[in-house]
Amino acid sequence: AIVDSANAETAVLRNKVIGTQAADIRRDPTRLNESAMGNLVADAMLDRYPGVDAALTNSGGLRADLVCSPPSALEAPCEITGGEMFAVLPFGNRTIIETLTYEQLAAALTNGFSPACNSAIATGRFPQVAGLKLEFSCSGTAVVIEGIWKAPSGPSGPLTPLGPGDTLRIVTNDFMYGGGDGYTVLSQGTNVLNAGDDLLEAAVSYVAANSPVNPQVEGRIIKK
Repeated sequence: AIVDSANAETAVLRNKVIGTQAADIRRDPTRLNESAMGNLVADAMLDRYPGVDAALTNSGGLRADLVCSPPSALEAPCEITGGEMFAVLPFGNRTIIETLTYEQLAAALTNGFSPACNSAIATGRFPQVAGLKLEFSCSGTAVVIEGIWKAPSGPSGPLTPLGPGDTLRIVTNDFMYGGGDGYTVLSQGTNVLNAGDDLLEAAVSYVAANSPVNPQVEGRIIKK
């Protein structure tokens, strides 16, 4: 009875069409690679905050795919409802903005890529990013960061390599900032701004403003 009442009370929000998609938007089933869904959510985070260089979120926070069919609420094919977006991002995470040194960012990525080199480590920490191009390799079970580049702010332009002495302004989620999935280094950033925006609301706003959304796996993260 409680569930039926909650479903009835939330039906209008869950069934509301908030945008459209050009094709299915899926997570990586192994949670060990860049994914179209990860790029969508990271792009939404980065788009939200002018002046921020990059977005970083975790694969484990993405809990569903967005498929064109079958519909979830009698919507037309490739329409996205509020309920479908909630299924993707159900945890109520909030956004945090901070400045990281190159060394801190490299440490965070080493943690994030670790499941790709060591199968004993939980895959939910694998990063999804916007504003960055990343390359890594495995030396046994150890992660080797091969390169970190800042992506151009526009649709074209050169990548900017990052190295010791550089800093980067990033937006992440409060779970990771608090050390979730092993990202303890994120709590060491400076000029921290607790933006506090709901990650789900940011993603919904992005989809509404950019429909039909059509994120692609485009080589933001490369394992060599």
